[in-house]
Amino acid sequence: MMSKKTVGSLSFEPGFPSVVQLVDEEATPAAILAKIDSEQRETVERLMEETGAILFRGFNVLSIDEFEDVARSLLGDLAAYKGGDAPRHAERGLVYNASGPDRTRAVRAHNELSYAPWHPERLVFGCSVVAAEGGATTIVDGHRVYASLPAEVREAFRDRGVTYIQHLPNAAGDPSGIKSWPETFETDARDDVIAHCRSSYTTAEWTPLGLLTTNRTPGTVEVGADRRPSWFNQTHIWRKDPSTVPDVTDMERWKTWIGYGATFGDGTEIPTAYMELVRTTLEECEVAVEWEAGDVLLVDNRAAMHGRRPYSGDRQVFVAFA
Repeated sequence: MMSKKTVGSLSFEPGFPSVVQLVDEEATPAAILAKIDSEQRETVERLMEETGAILFRGFNVLSIDEFEDVARSLLGDLAAYKGGDAPRHAERGLVYNASGPDRTRAVRAHNELSYAPWHPERLVFGCSVVAAEGGATTIVDGHRVYASLPAEVREAFRDRGVTYIQHLPNAAGDPSGIKSWPETFETDARDDVIAHCRSSYTTAEWTPLGLLTTNRTPGTVEVGADRRPSWFNQTHIWRKDPSTVPDVTDMERWKTWIGYGATFGDGTEIPTAYMELVRTTLEECEVAVEWEAGDVLLVDNRAAMHGRRPYSGDRQVFVAFA
């Protein structure tokens, strides 16, 4: 792994997350981060390959304009949050709010859109207002999770993958709390949505209740220049307790129930014991990033998961995807 080094006006310290800071105090630190030079960018890339997450501290990125400039500098072209199940709203253009609708509940660690046909390669977060209490963004090293799980569990996910099942209601405000398909795909054009889903998802069909899709994805991936194996799925969130949602493998039953679930890629049920091991391992591998106003966090979406702890008071965290 790269040792601590200084490149121009920036110091780079490896870790999880790695930390980048200014060597000396600057009048416009946010502008410096938005215009890093080629050698600094190469060092950022190397750290991302090795660690999967970088915290940029002391750059005073506070406004949405400053954040958008930094996000485009670090990510390039930004992408829309389409097809996602989270109730995100855009602050402006392709910059979204990452604080979440319910501050009292934790957001469990996940790889963004790992259940969908498309997922972002990287995300960048920026904190302009720190919560009065709590509100840390959590990150989890996917390789550490993979290495910590018993071989039986990780090999099952590696070899069989995951199938995500999602039944989206026709209209917003469904009692299930699930986003409607027009909200999810940001259009109510049925023909366009079903054409997109049938070309991108494993299966897609209309039901009297809404839109039912399945999507088969890898359960693990290889990341970094060393191609290390990394945990990459959301089964700990999507897989339902068999005592409350029996037989998630019955696709005919899914046509009568709004919600989401997960099986192994071959359609067989994921054992409860596996899920308990996954949840415990994720908790053990979780690292809290305690925000300071002006911080920016860059995350490799395949190499690292992210979440959020409960909080009180105001909290303003932006996020952008690419």
